[in-house]
Amino acid sequence: MKLSKMKIQNYRCFGEEQIIKFDDLTTFIGNNCSGKTTAMSALNCIFSNNSKDRVLKRSDFHLPHDMSWNSLDRQELYIEAVFVFDELAKEGADLSAIPVFFKSFVVDEPGGTPYLRIRLEASWEKSNNIEGAIESKIYYITSSESEAITERAKSSANRKDLDQIRVIYVPAVRDPSKQLKNTSGTMINQIMSKVNWSDKSQRQIKDSIEALNQSFLAEKGISMISESINSQWKMYDSDSRYTNAQLRFNSTDIDSSVKNSEVVFSPAITPKECSIDELSDGLRSLFYISLVDSILNVEIQIKQEMLSNPKQLSFSFTPPVLTIIAIEEPENHIAPHLIGKLIHNLKSIASKNNAQTILSSHSTSIIKRVEPESLRYFRIDSNHDTTTICSITLPDKENPHDQYKYIKEAVKAYPELYFAKLVILGEGDSEEIILPKMWSAKNGDTDISGISIVPLGGRHVNHFWRLLNDLKIPHITLLDLDRERYGGGWGRIAYAVEQLIKYDPEKKSVLQSDKGTISLDAMKKWSVSDNMGLWIERLEENDVFFSSPLDIDFLMLEQYKDIYISTLGSTEGPQLMVSEAGENHKVKIIDIESQDKTSLPEYIERIENDVHSTLKECGGDGATYSDEQKRLMIWYTYFFLTRGKPSTHIEALSRIDNDQLKTTMPDVLSRLILAAEKKLEEKM
Repeated sequence: MKLSKMKIQNYRCFGEEQIIKFDDLTTFIGNNCSGKTTAMSALNCIFSNNSKDRVLKRSDFHLPHDMSWNSLDRQELYIEAVFVFDELAKEGADLSAIPVFFKSFVVDEPGGTPYLRIRLEASWEKSNNIEGAIESKIYYITSSESEAITERAKSSANRKDLDQIRVIYVPAVRDPSKQLKNTSGTMINQIMSKVNWSDKSQRQIKDSIEALNQSFLAEKGISMISESINSQWKMYDSDSRYTNAQLRFNSTDIDSSVKNSEVVFSPAITPKECSIDELSDGLRSLFYISLVDSILNVEIQIKQEMLSNPKQLSFSFTPPVLTIIAIEEPENHIAPHLIGKLIHNLKSIASKNNAQTILSSHSTSIIKRVEPESLRYFRIDSNHDTTTICSITLPDKENPHDQYKYIKEAVKAYPELYFAKLVILGEGDSEEIILPKMWSAKNGDTDISGISIVPLGGRHVNHFWRLLNDLKIPHITLLDLDRERYGGGWGRIAYAVEQLIKYDPEKKSVLQSDKGTISLDAMKKWSVSDNMGLWIERLEENDVFFSSPLDIDFLMLEQYKDIYISTLGSTEGPQLMVSEAGENHKVKIIDIESQDKTSLPEYIERIENDVHSTLKECGGDGATYSDEQKRLMIWYTYFFLTRGKPSTHIEALSRIDNDQLKTTMPDVLSRLILAAEKKLEEKM
């Protein structure tokens, strides 16, 4: 039995119905006040074993953003949990949940997998009471999800059966020594109090406790304290039921001893023991979570024992059929290097057939350790001040599988994009270094501005457009034009237009011209010498920019050639073997260019070779590039094809101050930053 989905309407920040789908481990993400806590609280409203958590207040009902409580006469809410029973299709699986809920199963079709609908319905009405009149009821819904719910399809759910589903909710603001200790302590005391002690064990333990107390009281100092307590007590009270007050070292029975039991820790080398309270907050958090894991393991063994050896049970206790652990911001109090262990524990809990785990987090360290498929993104619809929820969209696994794997890993590598006010997508490492530097020259740190610059590769940008569009996160893209490279130029422009239209059909206007609608297939075959400027401008109007004519590395080198060359040591830089006066010797390219020896045949040949290297296999001959740009390809090959791009850019940018960057940055980057500034203003 597992929680499959939850439907929420008109509960706190939820307005129109939102559906949350659940996996074994599900992670809620989103900015503050987006509804993550409310979703966990909704689950608690139905299944918490604390009756106070199940009491609804007026503030639990959604108040439309354009209304006040005085103007609202009535409001209704519902919270519905849908459970599936996949164990019915597994041979030898635990079927203990079936008898409990069998009468309320729903099956949509012959041979279909049954599911269970548990629904809390509540209404608030204005009344003489300040809080109003609130009525609530929990039902089993026996009609299909595709049908309208009628009164005949509702049957009351009794609390005894609902208690078979246990929700353990741990809030974000917590003291590990309280919330987590109380949660796990309740579980362990419940199970320890149900141990089936043998008569022999009971006698031995009682005798041992009595002997221990006698030895304790035999000590002279203890005896003096005990006698003083007893004699003084008699001077204060004469009730015959409580005449004697005696000091005891320990309890007098097993039940009391069990209540006082605790876990202690000791190192492997010395005999010193530590209690849980002596651990740090982080270790206590980890321990209590692992304790829940341990108890769930014991409950699995109890169920196995009930089947295999029902006459000699170790416990007089029937465990819940499902435990849902809902933890807000589990990273609280945890050192970064322990995050991995924490996630391992939570995944271990989620993998059990009697448990599921729900997390909420703002930590990128947490998010990159969970599968993107398990993420549920929460955001507030600013038009209605209500929560909306969506899953993360990934490419189809089968078409092609490599793309799916790449995007999945890339999203895990840059989880900060989920929390950004604006995402700038770039091609690779160079953009990740250059763009923050350009932005900070004008606007300060990108973190302060809420910008994430994510190098996810131009050929996969369509998937990230879809992802960011689905999440309603503003974004700008910087692509390489790659003119005269295979697939570049018009191919790149056509690809960008095609993907824009795919994820936003209104963008079809981009293809309109005086002669009608432009064919993208025809565009890909246009001559590379045709003017691309008009189309580059059209795409910039739709937040897609191009590093032109080649890529951002060439763009920066063209703008700051002297600064890049200044980073070289005396023995560094491209060289050329030339023949002069019948002798061959090496000459630095910088010397050839500075001494105006560019007519040397060896230099001309070197340009041709490096043009080929720059434009790559199946590329052009550089006909659309100026003579100066072709000469620059010698330096491009040296800096960016034979050396590391990141280190080269870092060293060059360190020699350019912010004032110089503001006035000299390439035009396309200035326009991109201006567009980003406008988007941030719109979001405020």
